Amino acid sequence: MRRGQQGMALIIVLWLIVLLSVMAAGHSKNVHTDTQLASRQVQVAQARGLAEAGINHVILEMLADNSTHEIPIDGTAFPIDVYDTQVTLAVRKTNGLVDLNAAGPDLLDALLAACGVEDGRRPELIDAILDWRDGDDLTHLNGIEDKDYLAAGLPWTSRDDSFKAIDELKYLPGIDQGLFERMAPLVTVHSGSAGIDLENAPPILVMALTGEPVKPANSSQLRGRQLGTFHIYASVAAGAGTVASIEAVVSTSRSAGKPVTIHEWREPPRQVLPPLAGVGG
Repeated sequence: MRRGQQGMALIIVLWLIVLLSVMAAGHSKNVHTDTQLASRQVQVAQARGLAEAGINHVILEMLADNSTHEIPIDGTAFPIDVYDTQVTLAVRKTNGLVDLNAAGPDLLDALLAACGVEDGRRPELIDAILDWRDGDDLTHLNGIEDKDYLAAGLPWTSRDDSFKAIDELKYLPGIDQGLFERMAPLVTVHSGSAGIDLENAPPILVMALTGEPVKPANSSQLRGRQLGTFHIYASVAAGAGTVASIEAVVSTSRSAGKPVTIHEWREPPRQVLPPLAGVGG
């Protein structure tokens, strides 16, 4: 009897050892996972800080009277070093983008053509944009006004005022997420211009407007003090395929009290700018 009890006790002890070993292995795995997650969060935070530093670098270059650095303002990606890390930046002056509040039907048509919208659909989308931004309740020929939104069962109506952000395009019937993502890099609400400067425009817009596959030679460069409004993108690789990206829209002026105005600051940006090849780990 005693020998049987001793055998049972031995089995129980062995099972306890196995159970404790499994628990210890699970705890060790959890600790390892938590450590990896914490390390990843630190990497992303560092990358975000470097991206912010890159944007601040560009802004300082804009405000410098005697800068010796040339920075493209036509959206061309370029690298800078920040604390021994390369930050990928792209700057585009808003006069190279289509302003949703100022562009006329012809420019909006070219925009939609550049985004791959077929001829038959473009008049409806153009008039929907015009109806959204105008201050009346009169419907354009192919447009949509308050009563049409209500009839469609939508929980919103036309703004009947200027676009406050390009994200409002998603409220327009016919503009799905895919089309919005194609339009977003080509539009702005900050230039106030009815036309665009082809030297600063994305090549796809230049092609739609001129039929030429490339933009004019001698694209704009930023050297020294620059006044105006700019879309600035910054990306930094945080390792293992992670990218920290920021999009800012800023205006510079001669005002000593407020030389810089930040209109937008988005993390992540609508248009994700990948780091240049070979940058980061």
